[in-house]
Amino acid sequence: MQVAIKVDYIVEIPDSNIETITACFKKVLLLFLREFVTRIVNEFAIQYMNHETQPFTCTKCGSKSGFVWKTKHAKNTKIATIFGTIILCQMQVQCKSCGKKMYITRKLLGIASRRLMSVNTKKIFSLLGSLTSFRISEKILKMVGVKMNKMAVWRCTQEVGEKLEFDLDINERARGEADGTGVAINGIKKRGKELKVFVQEKITGGVRIAGLSIGKYEGEWDKLFEPLKSGLKAFESFLLVTDGDSAILKSIKGVKILFQRCLWHLPYQMKYYLWKDGVTRKTQEWYHILGEVFDITAIRYGVDDEKEIEAIVKAKSIRLESLILYCLQKGYTNSQSYLENARENIFTAFKNKLEGKTTSKVERVMKTVNMRIKMGKWSVNGALNAIKVRLAHYYNGFDPLEEMDQKEVQVFDAYGNVCC
Repeated sequence: MQVAIKVDYIVEIPDSNIETITACFKKVLLLFLREFVTRIVNEFAIQYMNHETQPFTCTKCGSKSGFVWKTKHAKNTKIATIFGTIILCQMQVQCKSCGKKMYITRKLLGIASRRLMSVNTKKIFSLLGSLTSFRISEKILKMVGVKMNKMAVWRCTQEVGEKLEFDLDINERARGEADGTGVAINGIKKRGKELKVFVQEKITGGVRIAGLSIGKYEGEWDKLFEPLKSGLKAFESFLLVTDGDSAILKSIKGVKILFQRCLWHLPYQMKYYLWKDGVTRKTQEWYHILGEVFDITAIRYGVDDEKEIEAIVKAKSIRLESLILYCLQKGYTNSQSYLENARENIFTAFKNKLEGKTTSKVERVMKTVNMRIKMGKWSVNGALNAIKVRLAHYYNGFDPLEEMDQKEVQVFDAYGNVCC
């Protein structure tokens, strides 16, 4: 449907400086938008009322036809858009069947009664709130003439995030990684809770978020994995890569899982245990132990011969046992215990001819989390909802702006030429 839009305003402006003109445009933007919305909705309403049936039903008798006009200028209603809040006159019709009067403006706009904004508008504001701080969100909106305070952005982020859900995709790879990172929570010193993330690898590369929760350190992984057990059972076998948190395994009992220690985390965390054992950084001793760990965890994938795999695993296992014995002799008990706990699951992926590269994909996800979550302290639900929106955008294709841009609309000039 084509709608002709004509807007006529007089502006008083002191000079032709671009900043002055822009400031003036910011003032009239919402006036233009109100006229724009009113004109288009009215044209659609008139067209629908001329049809035998209407795209809305009577709220009393359920009739979809036989409506008559009552007024096109009933009481005002507020609608929030991505450009700010506008006030519209509502249109009212009456059902011939039962006499019920009802407003149709919100029905045509796709906004529920007593709601300030549409679902997609909330998603756009929630995305903004998940990409930067709420205070900065308010400042950015103000730059483009939108009067939307930071608390409104926060509420949108919380409402949208709370409804977002994650799950496994049977069409993607039967491999995932789980890890946790600290979150600063109000009333708890430092990073009082742990954000637990479970990612699934995609066939096309990269990862998608399959599970997310916030709980205590070294525990409460069942909150994340319990809803995912049915999805995990849909795979013949699933390779799970972790940094060695034993609580993860306890949370997935009853599911067939191939457990693989993250080969990226092993040398990375070894530095911490060497520190606990009092080994001075960057000494010959420190480099020797780390060098051994790096070599043991360096796996060359693509080997298919069973005997070759067996020989490689045997050689690396012997080297690992020698390193454990070396730590024992030196009195490095923390490093010794760490390597002993890891040895059973270091070569799981290699033995099963599955990839288990030494680069942690979930660690990259944590960097994406920390870029937002480090801004201030949070409530548990507040942090979780903001992170859900942020990660859904970066990894699961959540993009309300793209959804808006894909709408099939065209603009023509006075000569019928397509402008955009």
